[in-house]
Amino acid sequence: MNENILLIEDEQALQSTLSVRLRGEGYVVETASDGVEGYEKATTRPFDLIILDIMLPYRSGLDVCRDIRQAGLATPILFLTARHQTTDKVIGLKLGADDYVTKPFKAAELVARIEVLLRRVPIRAGQGVHQFGSIRVDLRRVEVTGVSASPLSHGTGWKHDSTRGTLTLGLGL
Repeated sequence: MNENILLIEDEQALQSTLSVRLRGEGYVVETASDGVEGYEKATTRPFDLIILDIMLPYRSGLDVCRDIRQAGLATPILFLTARHQTTDKVIGLKLGADDYVTKPFKAAELVARIEVLLRRVPIRAGQGVHQFGSIRVDLRRVEVTGVSASPLSHGTGWKHDSTRGTLTLGLGL
């Protein structure tokens, strides 16, 4: 198993209990306690699944979800929240969430929903980001970065052939 899950939850007791349960199920769990920290981790580290609360300090989970999708990440997102109105669910799903579970919840159901979402993931985190010396290829973001960790651009020796879908580095030999 060993899939990586990011749990973005500000309620410490739930964060701790859920982390222990998920680790017991064989998952690697990283946590964030607010929307700003959660967004930063979600967009800079590879995860197989993001579990996201809506009502978070500093930045709403809805904003985090929307911005993760706008950043081009396809990582499955499961909202786990006390907001149970149909309109809340519809908004969350339309902003890019893959599933929506309301609190209180049964742990067995949550684990089953996690398993379903992870079965659908075409590229696991370990396969989505590749490092070749100073070159990093992130398939999730469709991005190649160099030594400075900024996207490679014109003038760097890289040539993009959109008809063949290739990116090559001219070594000037």
